[in-house]
Amino acid sequence: MTRQPLAHLDLVSLFAACPEPPLDVAALALSHEFQPGLDTAEVMATLDDWGGVLAERVAGLSRPADLAAAVGTYLYDELGFQGDEESYYDPRNSFLDQVMARRRGIPITLAVLVMSLARRAGVEAEGIGFPGHFLVRMGGRDGVFVDPFFGARVLDRFQLERLTERMVGPKASLREEHLTAVGARLTVIRMLRNLARIYDQMGDHGRGMLIADRLADLAGALDFVRDRGLHALALGAHAAAAEDLSRYLDGRPAARDADAVREALAKARAGSPRTLQ
Repeated sequence: MTRQPLAHLDLVSLFAACPEPPLDVAALALSHEFQPGLDTAEVMATLDDWGGVLAERVAGLSRPADLAAAVGTYLYDELGFQGDEESYYDPRNSFLDQVMARRRGIPITLAVLVMSLARRAGVEAEGIGFPGHFLVRMGGRDGVFVDPFFGARVLDRFQLERLTERMVGPKASLREEHLTAVGARLTVIRMLRNLARIYDQMGDHGRGMLIADRLADLAGALDFVRDRGLHALALGAHAAAAEDLSRYLDGRPAARDADAVREALAKARAGSPRTLQ
């Protein structure tokens, strides 16, 4: 059967058309933002093939722990996926297609992969927005929590408490909000925020501005409007920078960083308009 590529909606249009699109579609839309030539049909075909194999492996299983073990055996032992501990902050770890190609990823993209295959295999799996370390719950509300970064191992209550201390702080306690299921929108926002930190550290203002733009639309927070303005200023887009920085200050005149933003706004307003060459 000939597969058609996904409609290449940008992320904002995708979520405008459907508040909670399929997670794999949303993740590939994010990848397509940075790789316009991406063959999404081929990626989806691979997901379908892997999901079909997994469906055979889980046939007849009902206990959540058994389902998690079957997913772990197939995805990690047989296909060779693993958490990328050596180059954790490589931006490729945030793109589903690259994770699939490299067999390496970070918790959230490996979780997207686990959930995408589980859905195809008829296994209930939800993303859990655990602070600093995305998890998956398999088997419904009474199911098990699995760590996609470490072979889909099942985490009991004690292990979840230790993970809380490691990710939140030594005096932090596990709270129910840490184990709340999140949908496609919040998952993609978290993926974008990961990329924002990476590209900020790299000094990549072009990609940083693109991410801030998508976050400003999807999350609706003025922080991302400010970030978009600061990236625009660094790129010499003074008019765009002034517009965003003014909008931020209008909404948050007493923000902790208001003085620094006012200084940046003054630079944007003083900048010469860019002309075509």
